[in-house]
Amino acid sequence: MNNTVRPGWVKGSALLAAVTMGIWATWCSAILLIGGRLPLLELQVVKGDILAFLLMLFIGEPIFITLAYWTTMLILLPITLLTAGRARNRS
Repeated sequence: MNNTVRPGWVKGSALLAAVTMGIWATWCSAILLIGGRLPLLELQVVKGDILAFLLMLFIGEPIFITLAYWTTMLILLPITLLTAGRARNRS
């Protein structure tokens, strides 16, 4: 079993990224229902377009959240491995 101790700031960064992705997904869903411009995507949506809401909810958001997750992992994984290696060398 791997007993690697990860620094608290790495766990905090991962949690912050997850919360941010959840808020973004909720924000996109709300904008699809009331109309407006989607954040980060700059797509203009007509008010009350149910088809666009369903497409974004079941196709768009899972794709964007997956991309954001992998981007976060590409950033945090090397940092975590470097800091865990340093902590292991000290003890």
